[in-house]
Amino acid sequence: MKKTFLFIAFISLSLTSLKAQDNPETLFDGKLSFSNLGVFVDPGFQATRVAGENTGYFLFRGGVTFGDKLSLGGFYGQMVNDIRPASFENILPAGAHVDSYQAGGFIEYTLQASKMVHLTFPLAFGLMELEIDDDGRDFDYEETKTFFVEPGTQVEVNLHRFARLHAGVGYRVMAGSIEDFPGVPEAGNALTFQIGLKMGVFNFNQLKNR
Repeated sequence: MKKTFLFIAFISLSLTSLKAQDNPETLFDGKLSFSNLGVFVDPGFQATRVAGENTGYFLFRGGVTFGDKLSLGGFYGQMVNDIRPASFENILPAGAHVDSYQAGGFIEYTLQASKMVHLTFPLAFGLMELEIDDDGRDFDYEETKTFFVEPGTQVEVNLHRFARLHAGVGYRVMAGSIEDFPGVPEAGNALTFQIGLKMGVFNFNQLKNR
């Protein structure tokens, strides 16, 4: 009987101690709900180098935000200008050039989004395709497909509660290739500069408070 009483007392003290402990700090402050979610689209432009040549991509991102801190989403980018690497000279026809696209996902952390000027830290990961095109041919050459990761830092400005302008830099690191073809150049690691305009409801609580 005495052992049973001591066991019950021990359990009671343990539960009281656990209840008295402070709740741990979390990314979402323990308030994750639909009202703390948000959605956005983000058209933009990325300047970089591919296969040793200057080029740019039209980028389109879209995602979901959690507590206006963490964002998850996907992106697609299409090269806006044709490039002709030096390795093509005297080997491929004059009309031969490289076309490219990139696609994948991203995760992004936003620091103090309520401030007019704040920072975001995106990490993109995906696939980049490079293909040799020739306007004078009835068919295209083969292409290469390579995985990449791209961490970055962006400065973001709140233009409106539904619009944010951002610009910053990143560094693209090419990883493993899933498809190769002789003669198609490698994209190569490179710095990137990106500018874009996020538009959306970044936190549905904004709609309640207005």
